[in-house]
Amino acid sequence: MVKNHIPKKRFGQNFLSDAVLLDKLANYINASKNDFFLEIGPGVGGLTDYLYKKPRQYVAVELDKDLVHNLERKFSKENNFKIINKDILDIDLKEFADASNPIRLIGNLPYNLSSPILEWCFDQIEMIKDMHFMFQKEFAERCAGDETTNSYGKLSVMCKYLCKVEILSEVERNFFEPIPKVDSSFVRFIPKIRKNKIEELKNLKKILPKLFNKKRKKIAKTLREIYSDKDLNEIGLDLNLRPDQMNIQQFIDLARLKQKNG
Repeated sequence: MVKNHIPKKRFGQNFLSDAVLLDKLANYINASKNDFFLEIGPGVGGLTDYLYKKPRQYVAVELDKDLVHNLERKFSKENNFKIINKDILDIDLKEFADASNPIRLIGNLPYNLSSPILEWCFDQIEMIKDMHFMFQKEFAERCAGDETTNSYGKLSVMCKYLCKVEILSEVERNFFEPIPKVDSSFVRFIPKIRKNKIEELKNLKKILPKLFNKKRKKIAKTLREIYSDKDLNEIGLDLNLRPDQMNIQQFIDLARLKQKNG
């Protein structure tokens, strides 16, 4: 922990300092010399310490100016390291990467910013090689959920559509300072290649809220407001299902049907 730094609640700061845990997380990430990393909210540099020496370039984006000063003092002599004092949501990944040279993202994310940061990632998914994020456990389960779990919902479908999602480790709240009220999970996202699927994704985003806003209702009524019975028969979808009983492919089939029929 940085001496005399008091964690700021408004930034959602909960720091990791346990050496065994940090080493475990670094091993999951498995950095190599050809990697380009961007760390979101490095904080006191706990995880940074275990990773920055390996990749060819390491960019850390930190909003807290006090922590930026500490990080600059700590890593200023490292040629491959750069610290940016900015809100991550104002960063354009095109400044660092493109589809042929994707970037790796990591971060112990503030719980209250998990959704907007993940959406920010998804909007630039073609420039991302992979993502390793620490989330609130409940949020992580929603990301990784499927039709067999209670956590399944809109977020699950979007995550699974765009990425292969894996919860790598659960992390108890006592590993953080200050100690939060909930446990966390460390999650890996590996983007799927979905070239020329812009309309499909756009349609999926329209369909999901319409269905999951009536999560416990059968899908028949909602879908018949969007499609004709002929359209629905074409994909062979059981209209007696509830949205939380549909698998990812069935949602994709609907998105393609909407695209096909305008």
